[in-house]
Amino acid sequence: MRRVLVVAATAAAIRLGRPTAPRTFLRRQGQCTRRQKAALRDLWPRYGVDVAWNETLTFEGAGPCVLDVGFGHGESLASMAAARPDTRFIGVEVHRPGVAATLLRLAEADAKNVKICRMDAVALLEAHVEPEPCFDEVCVFFPDPWTKSGSNKDAPATGGSGKDEHRRIIRPHTLDLLSARLRPGGFLHVATDVDEYAEHVRNVVASDARWMCSVDVDARPSWRPETMYERRGLDRGRTITDLSFVLREPK
Repeated sequence: MRRVLVVAATAAAIRLGRPTAPRTFLRRQGQCTRRQKAALRDLWPRYGVDVAWNETLTFEGAGPCVLDVGFGHGESLASMAAARPDTRFIGVEVHRPGVAATLLRLAEADAKNVKICRMDAVALLEAHVEPEPCFDEVCVFFPDPWTKSGSNKDAPATGGSGKDEHRRIIRPHTLDLLSARLRPGGFLHVATDVDEYAEHVRNVVASDARWMCSVDVDARPSWRPETMYERRGLDRGRTITDLSFVLREPK
């Protein structure tokens, strides 16, 4: 019976044009504080973008455009936006408390170059962004590693489980989506505190001739703000790996 329901739901999603790719995040919503709830109510109209299931978004405007995937509590997003006022930032995050915390950070900084979407980044790219170059950079900082010992950002770095690797945000399908929406010469930046995940990213991108590695270091670049998950990883003695890849010019 369960299989029948899953098949029916998948067929309905396909008919409606909705994405059916495996989810790359965990449903760990947590509780919003009273202040965060007020931020969602009062600040969302200023910074939020509501996306209808059949809506296509456009990112027109002056200056470079950066997509920040899974911005967490918004530390890096708000800091990058403040440091680069002439750059437009589009943040994508699914977790409600993180979105609320980010709204508060942006309002405190009086940010004018940020918009955020509360949804799965893969779903956004699949169903709501045309496959045409519109981004200059894509940032993926400390994504869910889907490790063997537990699919969460605080799990020990003990290696992949095999069955969950298809849920990792950096995978061939995501590279296909980004290759069609990133301008040639644009960058994909990835940071992780899980050694096995860093190796996974290297292998996945190396197998795609459209991309070239430009940075592979065990030290945070000066332009990337430190994040909460990064500090947790450092406190636990983990190595932080920063990787950057360039989308080659088409032949």
